[in-house]
Amino acid sequence: MTELRELIPRLHGTAPRGSWLPGSLVSAATAGSEPYCSHLEPMVAVVVAGEKRMALAGTEFRYGAGEYLVFSMELAVTARITRADPFLAAGIRLRPELVAELLLEAPEPATRDAPGPAAGVAAADDDLLGAILRLLRLVERPRDFAILSAGIEREIHWRLLTGPLGALVRQVGRADERFTIARRAARWLEDHFDRAIRVEDLARHAGVSVATLNRHFRAATTMSPVQYQKQLRLQEARIRLTAAPGDVAGVGHAVGYESPSQFSREYRRLFGVPPGEDVRRALAILPADRQLPMGTA
Repeated sequence: MTELRELIPRLHGTAPRGSWLPGSLVSAATAGSEPYCSHLEPMVAVVVAGEKRMALAGTEFRYGAGEYLVFSMELAVTARITRADPFLAAGIRLRPELVAELLLEAPEPATRDAPGPAAGVAAADDDLLGAILRLLRLVERPRDFAILSAGIEREIHWRLLTGPLGALVRQVGRADERFTIARRAARWLEDHFDRAIRVEDLARHAGVSVATLNRHFRAATTMSPVQYQKQLRLQEARIRLTAAPGDVAGVGHAVGYESPSQFSREYRRLFGVPPGEDVRRALAILPADRQLPMGTA
């Protein structure tokens, strides 16, 4: 952990182009943050210092130094840094094809995975931390990274598959009905978040009954499709308000709210403050959570 604490700040914002795994990142912050919107794809995020919380509807996942979060499907969430002394983390995208390859080579567990949400938190053991450390060491040596990173990436996936959150990682690599239905519905909602929807129409799009859609969607995301659409609307509103801070009612209408009071009420419930106050805070301070996507400048 000591070397990771030294390495992540050095890599943050300085890694040369092309030296990262696509879709992965390092994060460094010196202060906590207000709740912010994040769209996660399947990934593992390891916290080296500080603490972060991620909310899926009414379920909150808290992970601190020495712990990791696994996310098994693409989903929009709300997150915030709750302790930054400093906050340091590394995230690595989980590749479905690599998980599937490892599942073919290793025997499946004898028991069926119990249903649960698309996220989980566990303590990182020395094997997982060691593999992540070796991967990050290579970032400063692009020539070595090009040859050696694939083997270490494979090891990280294996450590996760054989760890306490292995059931979540297995879902990334195989066509589980529950997650397939939830993904299909979530993607449609993301494309049509500002429209009035009928659950019957969404179920028809997903190819299942309303009861099946609600059951599988809630099992994967801890919320109903309507609650998820509401979260998408509010997250989009927060982004738009930074560009139009004086037009709260207009932004609310643009993301699908007919009632300004309902928009303000639900915005406050998700982010803790009314939209006008929230955007004033956001414009007054620099973002606390600065992230460098691997594979970009």
